[in-house]
Amino acid sequence: MVESADIAATPTLWANRNFVLLWTGQFVSQIGDRLAMVAFPWLVYSQTGSTLSTGIVLAIYTLPYLLFGMFAGVAIDRFNKRRVMLMAELARMVLVLLVPLAAAWSLWSVFVLSFAMASLTVLFDPAKLSLLPDIVPRERLLRANSLLASAETLTEVLGYASAGLLLAAVSTATAFRLDGLTFFVSALTLALMSYTPPVRAAAEQAARSFGHELREGFVYIRHHAGLLANTLLAVAIALGLGASYPATFFFAVQVLDGGTRAFGIFEAALALGYLSGSLVVVWLAQRLRVGRAIVVGFVLMGAGMVAVAAAGRIWVAAVIFGFVGIANAVALISMDTYVQQVVPEHIRGRVWGSRFTLTQGTYAISVLAGGALAGVVDVRALFVAIGVLVAVPALIAFFVPALRGA
Repeated sequence: MVESADIAATPTLWANRNFVLLWTGQFVSQIGDRLAMVAFPWLVYSQTGSTLSTGIVLAIYTLPYLLFGMFAGVAIDRFNKRRVMLMAELARMVLVLLVPLAAAWSLWSVFVLSFAMASLTVLFDPAKLSLLPDIVPRERLLRANSLLASAETLTEVLGYASAGLLLAAVSTATAFRLDGLTFFVSALTLALMSYTPPVRAAAEQAARSFGHELREGFVYIRHHAGLLANTLLAVAIALGLGASYPATFFFAVQVLDGGTRAFGIFEAALALGYLSGSLVVVWLAQRLRVGRAIVVGFVLMGAGMVAVAAAGRIWVAAVIFGFVGIANAVALISMDTYVQQVVPEHIRGRVWGSRFTLTQGTYAISVLAGGALAGVVDVRALFVAIGVLVAVPALIAFFVPALRGA
């Protein structure tokens, strides 16, 4: 827990020029990301009428994490993190502007561009998480992560709705041009930041081979008890959350007979709950202990998943999903903050790259498994299993002193 005197002596985040620039650029860029997530599948479906092709373009977004997550981590630690993020945003801007031209030539070129953009995201996201502790004091990290998470969730609530309305009013080509503009704004905010990479990182990187650096992320995680518990817990949560996505769909459509309307209500409840939870963390940041917040958040989240199984009405389930979203925000934001606090700067990118590879790979497999299981077992029983899968590892993690005491 951070001492109040330390907090009071540190300038507020809104007085931190670098953080304000990062927050602003990410808010605008993530609005564009939501637009692209709607525009890409709509472009493919409108041209082919194929659900398989549409599913491929959606699946492409998870594949690069498995292929390039660890390599991205090495690159982030070797080079200037702000510059890596800036180049990634400029490259994504160029690629998204090429999509309308590629669509007129070949559908497969759209798949290639989508894959390339997702690959650059694999480079950008760990770099952002690695950069934050360099521009924000340690005692402000929890609040900074909360504000970034609040903005991201707000873009999900506003972005997807506005994307649907926008695509109904303008062409997909115009939508992709607007997405390109959001990447430009994000790149501009990064260019305006004042950031000097730590000299220590450059000196340490010079003596290591690429292969050695590639392994160091996993090695560091394995030898740090608290970080290992945190990472294993993150994998378990990814396993549960992945399965919960198709389970929620079938729960809405089959169990409660609410159709896509109920599914949309549940997803909105989760998003609003997550937004509320992130704001709660902003409010409680001075008093919150991240280790206990991780454990309590995931235990309550698991309990919420079990409670969903007992819900017989749409509005009851929606309230429970909102509660799950709040608990999820408290736990995940605290989890990311813990990693930023305990991992040294020189290896931060490789640790995040390793974690992204593990969690995103697990999540993708879990989505497929959840969809398959929902067809052969009772969906309510599946929610109970998901709840246990989330809560029990969190309870076990509580007995790791390095994590509990953070």
